[in-house]
Amino acid sequence: MKELVRRVSVIFSFLLFSGGTSLFAESGDVDISGTLFHHILNGRSVDLFPGVPAVTLPLGISVHQAMLFVSVVLILLLFLRAARNKSMKPKGVRSIAEIMILFVRDDIVYPVMGKERGEKWLSFFISLFVFLLTVNLIGLIPAFKTATGNINVTTAMAVIVFFLTFAVGFKELGVPGFFKNMYPEGVAFPIGIFVVLLEFIGLFTKSIVLSLRLFANMFAGHLAILSFLVLIFVISPFFSLVSVPFAVFTYVLEVLVALLQAFVFTLLSCIFISMASTPEGE
Repeated sequence: MKELVRRVSVIFSFLLFSGGTSLFAESGDVDISGTLFHHILNGRSVDLFPGVPAVTLPLGISVHQAMLFVSVVLILLLFLRAARNKSMKPKGVRSIAEIMILFVRDDIVYPVMGKERGEKWLSFFISLFVFLLTVNLIGLIPAFKTATGNINVTTAMAVIVFFLTFAVGFKELGVPGFFKNMYPEGVAFPIGIFVVLLEFIGLFTKSIVLSLRLFANMFAGHLAILSFLVLIFVISPFFSLVSVPFAVFTYVLEVLVALLQAFVFTLLSCIFISMASTPEGE
């Protein structure tokens, strides 16, 4: 096991170094910030390997759109393959699928919504968690990009949760009951109206924070990795002895952040939807 870890570290260090070298291979005088953001932000071309010309995606598809399509295909293949396994002892792909399903059910949905209501929402939150986790992790593969590092993608996910919050609240409580649920009992009318206004604004604020948290964490992690590699060319090639280990360490943290952010986004979405459809006092 130690030998395997050592080999993986060496290979990954080489990939990081060679990838970082390709950033500055064209010229010694390069716009560093522009080069960094070129490898993080959305675009229509993919740099597959160092020294290989970039591939332009067809039909006007952007890289982040392609990442979303690839993620959906991988998820479908995973669960279709898992569904074919009828064994009582799950293994392989089915074992991975069951771990994710049980994690979302027992650690997110049921503790927040309860079993009765949670069963109705289980498929949605499983889909949300698996989708976000896949999109987050796929961006850690060389030549791929993280679509959740795009504010448009995270905003779209937050908007879905935002409208679901209103839709479920109106359905379960009715329109008057939804706003009445924000009104605290036993307070003066002016104060109550002010609280309702704050609660209503809070619904928008929660969605904005939901979007920004996911975007900022995924974007910053990739920026940190590339920034460490840039120091090799800004300071000295010998600085790679320091920057490459830091880049590897940041990469490992990014794997944990990918899982954590998928968990946090799903958990908060579950809490927001549950709160909007639960009468006050229950």
